[in-house]
Amino acid sequence: MVKQIGQLGCFLLLLALAGCQIPGPPPDPLFANHKPTETKAKAEAAINTRFFEPAPPVQRFFVDRR
Repeated sequence: MVKQIGQLGCFLLLLALAGCQIPGPPPDPLFANHKPTETKAKAEAAINTRFFEPAPPVQRFFVDRR
């Protein structure tokens, strides 16, 4: 009796899941069919960036304390 109920339950579960669809990947995940966006670079004056040499590290344990 218990075996028949288990088999009936499995059958109903499979019947309920028969209509379910597993979502797959999107049709074009890499956008291979789309044209790339083309833009022009802005022609502006060059920016002068300043460069500073890094300072040597300070060792606090050997500093002369007065």
